[in-house]
Amino acid sequence: MLKRCANDNKIFRIWSSACSTGEEAYSIAMTAIETFGSWSPPVRILATDVDTNVLEQAKSGIYGSERIEKLSDARIKHFFFKGKGARLGSVKIRPEVQALIQFKPFNLLANAWPVKGPLDAVFCRNVMIYFDKPTQYQILSRFHPLLKERGLLYAGHSESFQHAADLFKSQGQTIFKPVLGHGKGAAK
Repeated sequence: MLKRCANDNKIFRIWSSACSTGEEAYSIAMTAIETFGSWSPPVRILATDVDTNVLEQAKSGIYGSERIEKLSDARIKHFFFKGKGARLGSVKIRPEVQALIQFKPFNLLANAWPVKGPLDAVFCRNVMIYFDKPTQYQILSRFHPLLKERGLLYAGHSESFQHAADLFKSQGQTIFKPVLGHGKGAAK
């Protein structure tokens, strides 16, 4: 999907809607850098969360080394600075990766959504399980018009949106695409 966007000479717009401490947003940014072979790929990531404390950690890009131990040594060397002295045992994400992400506080239950489409992808992983089905449907109905026709919604492994089949069609266990022709339809 990223390569297709590059071939179209477009900016790939992604929203990590419940980003917590930022690992998801940083992983998306690292994948974009690797995919395009550039520290400045045509990708812009909005990362939001309701908890301002976790957003502060996300913005700092500083993590305990144990948080990245599953990454390859090559990725760690490429994307992180290792802490020294008083910072021994921690890592900091490179500023080039941070530059691709804008962190903002946001509550999915808010009346006004400052997010504007069209988006190529929305990540809303492992948060919808905390809402009842009517609230999930309400949130999904607000994601729908923000996504491009070929945009994708990424959910968590334990999340199913069968109750919103008029909005999103499953593309696998955790990937959904907007159903065209619903209401005003998806943004193009």
